[in-house]
Amino acid sequence: MTSADIHALTGAYALNAIPEPERAAFERHLAECGACAQEVAELQATAARLGEAVAESPPPAMKAAVMARIRDIRQLPPVGSDGAAAPPARSPWPVRILGMAAAVLLVVSVSLGVVLYQTRADLADTRAQAAVMSEILSAGDAELVTGAVDGLSGTVVYSRERGDILLLADGVPAAPEGKTYQVWLMGGRTPFHSVGLVTPDGRGRAAIVDTTGEVASATNVGITIEPEGGSAAPSTEPIMQMDLS
Repeated sequence: MTSADIHALTGAYALNAIPEPERAAFERHLAECGACAQEVAELQATAARLGEAVAESPPPAMKAAVMARIRDIRQLPPVGSDGAAAPPARSPWPVRILGMAAAVLLVVSVSLGVVLYQTRADLADTRAQAAVMSEILSAGDAELVTGAVDGLSGTVVYSRERGDILLLADGVPAAPEGKTYQVWLMGGRTPFHSVGLVTPDGRGRAAIVDTTGEVASATNVGITIEPEGGSAAPSTEPIMQMDLS
């Protein structure tokens, strides 16, 4: 495993998705790399907040049913062709794919949590946005970009082939009175394409999806503060801007 590979495992480690012995190697790396340790802590905290937000109490009869079922099922170790216990299987995934998969899984989970929080009253709209998110993330050319500035963090997942883009923002303060946040795709077929307006929830989170195809030629995505109702073109400098590869 190269040095670049091991830095890419923060998302997988935060989701407990690293097989041995990669996990042991990464934990040794964590003890020496402050940047990776901080990123893992932030990802684990995000996952924990998501779990708290969507947690529900199980039905009272569930535990009894599970325990009763366990008594009827015998767990056997895997065996090899010679009848002997097989050694633990190593993951066939390359390290980079494993890290990307875990990071994408985290984005999906947090994104869906934001959408459900914001649009709980409109189930049909929630399902439609969730479907778009799933399609973006399953695209063969899906790309993930992250950025942070002054406590505001953003994650973008997009597919140029599909022409779809998802923006997830965290740490977004309430907009000033009479103002709103507007998301833009820039440098594409038109100088500025408005993705739409976003209003952060009570925890400073926001999500927005664009399926117009403008991302196919855009070079970056940005967030500006605009007059209430939005603008035809950005009237202020972006408070956050992320380059698209």
